[in-house]
Amino acid sequence: MDDLLAATLHDAKNGLNALAVWLDQAKKSAPSPALAQAQQQVDRINTQLVELLALYRNEKALLRLNIADHDLADFWDDLKSEWVSPPDTAITLRWPTDNPVPVWAFDAYQVKLVLFDALRNALRHAVTEIHIDALAEPDGGIRFTVADDGPGFPDHHESKGMDEQGSGLGLAFARLIAEHHRTPNGKSGWIEMKNAPTGGALFSLILP
Repeated sequence: MDDLLAATLHDAKNGLNALAVWLDQAKKSAPSPALAQAQQQVDRINTQLVELLALYRNEKALLRLNIADHDLADFWDDLKSEWVSPPDTAITLRWPTDNPVPVWAFDAYQVKLVLFDALRNALRHAVTEIHIDALAEPDGGIRFTVADDGPGFPDHHESKGMDEQGSGLGLAFARLIAEHHRTPNGKSGWIEMKNAPTGGALFSLILP
């Protein structure tokens, strides 16, 4: 990706941000399902542009994450406030009570984009429900998981993208963000995609 294309993507992202503001104002004055769907599409395309720019910056060795300590209860509240569940699918954010993880260091903005991508993909296949979990890893780290009750991943699920068009952009972005979360001793994050024993697909983002 050359600099001209990157600049064009950045301008397009700014234009979409302005359009999102206008759509939000229109929804408040005259709410309608069409406006809500239009805003969802704008948000999806804006996310894809952000992901493309992140991949470009990584190629140029310019990608820097804003990693800081975050209260996971507050992060959960942010997720719930920014995501609107469709009426026919229940999205549940589950929090462990026996071994809760109160605070963790990560880039909240980038992790949120990864989880929203996984949510969009899960919504395409879920029957009635989706669960999002945050659990401590036994060997250290934290695992965010998005699980649906759909048919599960196909046999060659590693080729399945996490974005609406199935291009693989969301999956490449998720791997990139996971790998850029590193500990001082060099341990990096990773992602996992597998089928649950009880059915449905599981996407996990594991951060060290």
